[in-house]
Amino acid sequence: MASRIKSVLAAAALLALCGGAQAAVFSGLVTSGGQPAVGALVTLYDDAKLVSQTVLTDTTGRYRLRTELTGTLRLRARAQASEDSSVAVKVPAGDATLQESFSLKRLTDPQAISDSQPASTHFARVQFKDPELRKQFQTDCMSCHPVGNPYTRFPREPEAWTAIMQMMTRYCGYSTDVRVADYAKAMHEAFDGTKLGAAAPVTVDPEAMLARVTEWKLKGALIAHDTEFYPPDGKFYTTDEAVDQIYVTDTKTNITTTVPLADAGVPVGGSFTEKGYPIPFNLTSRHGLHSMQTGPDGLIYTTGAIGGTIGVFDPIKKTYKSHRLAGSVLYPHTLRFAPDGMIWFTMFISNQVGRFDPATGKTTLLELPNKMARPDERQPGAYGIDINPVDGSIWYSKLWANMVGRIDPKTLEIKEIQPPVFGPRRLRFDRSGNLWIPGFGDGTLAKLDTRTMEFTVHKIPTLGPGEVEAPYAVGVDPKTQDVWVTANQSDRMFRFQQASGRFISYPLPARGTYMRDVVFPGDGRVCSSSNPMPPMEMVVEGGMDSLVCIEPEGNK
Repeated sequence: MASRIKSVLAAAALLALCGGAQAAVFSGLVTSGGQPAVGALVTLYDDAKLVSQTVLTDTTGRYRLRTELTGTLRLRARAQASEDSSVAVKVPAGDATLQESFSLKRLTDPQAISDSQPASTHFARVQFKDPELRKQFQTDCMSCHPVGNPYTRFPREPEAWTAIMQMMTRYCGYSTDVRVADYAKAMHEAFDGTKLGAAAPVTVDPEAMLARVTEWKLKGALIAHDTEFYPPDGKFYTTDEAVDQIYVTDTKTNITTTVPLADAGVPVGGSFTEKGYPIPFNLTSRHGLHSMQTGPDGLIYTTGAIGGTIGVFDPIKKTYKSHRLAGSVLYPHTLRFAPDGMIWFTMFISNQVGRFDPATGKTTLLELPNKMARPDERQPGAYGIDINPVDGSIWYSKLWANMVGRIDPKTLEIKEIQPPVFGPRRLRFDRSGNLWIPGFGDGTLAKLDTRTMEFTVHKIPTLGPGEVEAPYAVGVDPKTQDVWVTANQSDRMFRFQQASGRFISYPLPARGTYMRDVVFPGDGRVCSSSNPMPPMEMVVEGGMDSLVCIEPEGNK
C-alpha cells in the first residue's frame, strides 16, 4: 500500500511541475438600486449547476473572480433585498480577462422580500415561554435541515403540525409525545403566512471578500454525510447514509463518480433489522456510512451507522470490506484515529465508545454512564469524539445528555462533566489541548482548557435580533489553529481566530446549506459536505447535496 501511495504522489508532483492551471478572471461592478452592492455574491456555474465558484464584492461593489471553469457558463449576482440577475458567458480555455457588471433591482414585492431572507431570520419567529424549551426544540428539530426554510415555514393547520411533530420526535428518539404539543403549537403560531419586513443591512467581514467558495453538487446523493480528502490522489471521498455508495470528487476535473459498496453479507437495515428495531429514517441501505477518516495504512475507515460496522475502503482498488460489531452496538457514529493507530468511535443509540484495532480487527466496547444533565426519556446519545494531542486522552460529547466525557486510554477510566453549552455535537482539539465544543441548541462555541478544566464560551454572531445559530461541527486548522464552525441556519460558515477572539463569517452561495464535518486538505482550503434532508429544492437551493470548499485567500 505504501509503495502505491508513493507512486500516486510522484505522479501528482510531476503534473504540478508541468505547469499550473490556467485561469480566466472576471471583474466588474455590482449595484443595487443604483448604489454599490457591498458583499454581494457573484457566482459562476455550469448549465447543470453541478459546479460553481463564488466570490463577494468589496466595499466599492466591485468583484474579481478567478476561475478554471471554461465553456458556456452563467454568471449570477445576488445581493440582499435585490432580485438575482444572471447572464450567459463564454469562458475560453487559457488565461483571459473578462468584464461583466450587474445592475440589480431592489425587491418591492412583500412576499419576495420575505422569501429572500435566510432561515435564521424566519426561525426567530418560533417562540417558547421557557427559553430552555426553545434550546431543546433547536437541538431536536434542526438536526436535518434549517428550520425556517420554505419547506418548514409553510403554513399548516394544528393537526398537520401535530402529525409532523409526532414523526419528527420519533426520528429524534422520543418514544412518547412529550414534546409534540409544545413543538406543534410553536410552529403553527410562528408560520401563519405572515411576511417578514425588510431586514437590516448585513455587514460583511472584509476577510470574507478575499475568499472563493467552490461547490460541487453530488447528483443522486440522499444523505451525503461526511467527506474526506485523500492526499495521494487529491480527491474527496464522501459517504451516503441512505445509499450504499461512496462519491469520489475530482476537484480538478470537476467530475464526481460513484463507487457502489458490496453487500458484505449485511442485510437491508443492517443491525437494526437483525435486532428487530425500526430502521432510522426508514432507510433501505445496508451499511449507511456516516463518518470517515484516512488511516496511516492509506485506507479510508468508516462507521456503518446502519450496518453496525467499521468499514474499510481502499481508494486505489475501490474495494470495500466491513467488520461487524457484536453485542448491543447501535448506530456507530464518529471515528478518529489516535497516534498509536487505534480507532476510537462513538455509538450514538447504544451509548458506547469503541476502540478498534485495524491490525487485528479487535474491538473493545466501553459502556458509558447514563447520566443526563436534564430529564429526558432517551438514551444519552454518544456523538462527537476526538483525541487530546497533549496526553492522548479520548474525549466525547453526548448530544441528548448534554455532557462531555474523558476516557483514559490506559486505564479506560471514564469521567463526565456538563459543559456550559446546550447540545454539544462534533467537538475537536487544537494542538495545545484545548477542546472546542459547539453548542447546537444555543448557538455557542465553548473552549475547555483541559489542563485547568476551565470553560470559555463565545456566542456565535447572528444576522439579526432574536436569531440563534446552530453550530453542528468544528474543525481546527492544523496550520493557523483557527477554529472553523459549521453553523447551519444562515447559509454561512464561521472562522474563529483564537489570537484575536474574533469570528469571521463566510457567506455561502446556496440557500439552505447544511454543513457537516470539517476537512482541511492541507492546501489552504476548508471543506465540508452539505447535507440538508431531504435534498429537495424547497429545502436547499439546487435540490442536491454537495461538497463545499472555502479558500480563505483564494481570490486575492
